[in-house]
Amino acid sequence: MKIRTGLSALLLSTLSLTVSAAELTIGDQRGNARAVMEAAGVLDGLDYQIQWREFPNAAPLLEALRAGHLDGGLVGEAPLTFAAAAGLEAKAIQAASYLGNALIIGGNADIASVADLKGKKIAAVKGSSGQALALNALARAGLKPSDVTFVNTTPSEATLALSNGSVDAVATWEPYVSFAVQQSGAKILADGKDYPSLNYLVAANAALQSKRAELEDFAARLAQARVWGAAHPEPYAKAIASLLKLPQAVALGKVQREVNTPETDLAAVRALQQATIDLYQREGLIPNSFPADSVIEASFFAEQTP
Repeated sequence: MKIRTGLSALLLSTLSLTVSAAELTIGDQRGNARAVMEAAGVLDGLDYQIQWREFPNAAPLLEALRAGHLDGGLVGEAPLTFAAAAGLEAKAIQAASYLGNALIIGGNADIASVADLKGKKIAAVKGSSGQALALNALARAGLKPSDVTFVNTTPSEATLALSNGSVDAVATWEPYVSFAVQQSGAKILADGKDYPSLNYLVAANAALQSKRAELEDFAARLAQARVWGAAHPEPYAKAIASLLKLPQAVALGKVQREVNTPETDLAAVRALQQATIDLYQREGLIPNSFPADSVIEASFFAEQTP
């Protein structure tokens, strides 16, 4: 996957767009966007209001988007796939390469490789980016989903289940990964370095029609903030720690592992999105495959490409 860390002149110029007096309601997950945007100072001079809504994971965020309570939000390509298959009318308008997913085990677990998970229990949010990583890791190890037992939980319940021994592994993402590693001594069995994913800014189809200028402006500011965050991990982590009430070390671990780098290569985005769609269809998480372009607003990516 080709990663572009710079911003085009066109993308930067979008920051100065004049937009109508309006409001965007944005769903965020555990400091995904708000912390880096506030820390980077890119929210100054807005001609519209931003109402932030915080969610513990993508599933309730996407339900709020489906119900018309949000204009957009931050989710991975895997949960978007799951929701789109169920009829969600929304599209990705920006992508970042994301490495923060991981398959973790207890610090004292007698598990040396993914292959050792055969017959074990894995906690995961159904349809999440964590579960997508687990499915890909199992396949690479020669295992089928039926070789393990997936336990559907929330992210916080999953790490608690690992701590009390009721599951053998957890498929999750940041900051839950860094928290479990630092606070409970968990070990990483597989992570996003080998199984990269995408972190999307998605927008409801209705908002794409009525608030396109505001969404273009917000997307450009978020991309600028992502670049700033990659170059300034410690102040970025400080902002996350403050917003989410996390230990500074956990927040820094989150920042260092996620590598939220703007991805403007539309072909690469399409390929990874299609691979996730096909994975979920093949493993029975969604009934049918569908074209990646049906959940990607290509015109936004064209505006972001140098």
